[in-house]
Amino acid sequence: MTFENIQWTWMNGEFVPWAESTVPLSTHALHYGTGVFEGIRSYAVDGEPAVFRLDAHLERFYNSAATYGMRIPYRLEELAEAICGVLRRNRLTESYIRPIAYMGAETLGIRAQCSTETAILAWPHLAHVSEQSRQHGARLTVSPYRKFESRMMPTTAKACGQYLNSRLATMEAVGRGYDEALLLNVDGNVAEAAVANVFLVNSRTLRTNDEKSSILMGITRDSIMQLAEAEGFEVEVGTIAVRDLQEADEVFLCGTACEILPVADLDGSRMGPVSPGPVTEQIRNAFDRAKTGASREWAHWLHRVATEEVPAGIGVSR
Repeated sequence: MTFENIQWTWMNGEFVPWAESTVPLSTHALHYGTGVFEGIRSYAVDGEPAVFRLDAHLERFYNSAATYGMRIPYRLEELAEAICGVLRRNRLTESYIRPIAYMGAETLGIRAQCSTETAILAWPHLAHVSEQSRQHGARLTVSPYRKFESRMMPTTAKACGQYLNSRLATMEAVGRGYDEALLLNVDGNVAEAAVANVFLVNSRTLRTNDEKSSILMGITRDSIMQLAEAEGFEVEVGTIAVRDLQEADEVFLCGTACEILPVADLDGSRMGPVSPGPVTEQIRNAFDRAKTGASREWAHWLHRVATEEVPAGIGVSR
């Protein structure tokens, strides 16, 4: 994945050429990880871009910032229009969108108080795993790294520095030939994959965990819970042990980047007789219909990108 065809970003109220969207070396977040971000997707709906669950993502963005004492100096509606502007200016339809808020460059030190900088970039979506793994199932391994828990750092915030945990787990798993790492929590139960939540399937019941298991409360996770209930499945929320995954009919991961990713094996042991299993396939098909506007009942999840610029009081070009 490269950014060679991306011409515009948005920074602190202005659309900025890609080459000029830089930060000073004294930026606090560069040294201490003091930033929060979101991963959002846009899809083609009736031939035009539509952002999936934009309000939910931006609400979590603001909540993450508040957790770390940062105040984003723009209204949600302003950021929503700035995101649409970035997509329009870069002529993007299917894309990955990254809003980020971070402590600025006025001073350094662990006690420092800096302004909150806000930026948005977007690019054509990158593949989380190979097409083979996406279609037929990923190879998952239990990571030697544990997921931090809320007494260490707030697991429900999507913060920049926290992702060193995921980075270490991913590097170690890929180094051993796996697609994705499974992190356990401090109690030895399942937390989440490096960048995805976990679901298991038994008959007509889907099971996932929640913040008590040290997870990020995923927007895709929430979408799947709603879709599954609409499809007639029961959804349970509670602790998941590794043995529960090993004994499940099906296992899949979910997240903005991977969407719905079936798990073919865990540390070499096959997960279910086929991958993807029939329930995973049904849920994935329901998700695909929702994200592309084919299911009218989920149309409220889609933020259509207006073809013309909408005046919002911000977003002028330099």
